[in-house]
Amino acid sequence: MRKRSLWILLPLSGFLCACSPFRDDEFTAKIFPNGYWDFVVQLIAFVVLLILVFVIGYKPVKKMLKKRRDAVNAMIEDAKSNQAIAYKAAMEKDQTIDEGKQEAERIIESARKQAELERARILKAADEEVEAKRRRAEEDIRAAEEASKEAVRTHIIDVAMMASENLLGREVNTEDNARLVADFVDGIDGEEGA
Repeated sequence: MRKRSLWILLPLSGFLCACSPFRDDEFTAKIFPNGYWDFVVQLIAFVVLLILVFVIGYKPVKKMLKKRRDAVNAMIEDAKSNQAIAYKAAMEKDQTIDEGKQEAERIIESARKQAELERARILKAADEEVEAKRRRAEEDIRAAEEASKEAVRTHIIDVAMMASENLLGREVNTEDNARLVADFVDGIDGEEGA
């Protein structure tokens, strides 16, 4: 900073010295050894050099920096938009996973209900089959019972016929036989019912 202020003060000090009532030619000669005109030419050359550096160097560098800044800002915006897209995709992925889990739970629950219905249907069919077999067995038992009763009745009739023939000493006719047997069987059935 100090060097800058010295460069600014040098031309000013020379001017002040030239205008000062106390001229010291030695001092001025030391400051401007080649004279004032050389100083003015050098000053103009310096100003022209500054303008050229500004036009040739500063503006293109400034444009390049602006392009670079714009590119960096564009990259930042792209990164933000990509981050937003990634966040949205992650949220959609999580939502899809949650929906998949819910759908899987619904499918499992549906399968469980269907299995329960199938189980109930199978149990009902098995119960119906058992009931039908039980009814058939009862009918078979009744039929066997009736058949055995009929066989016993026939056997009793035969025994009664033989006993009556032996008792009466003669053969009993069919009408008498049927009447006697019917009375006898009715008597037996009446005793079983009591």
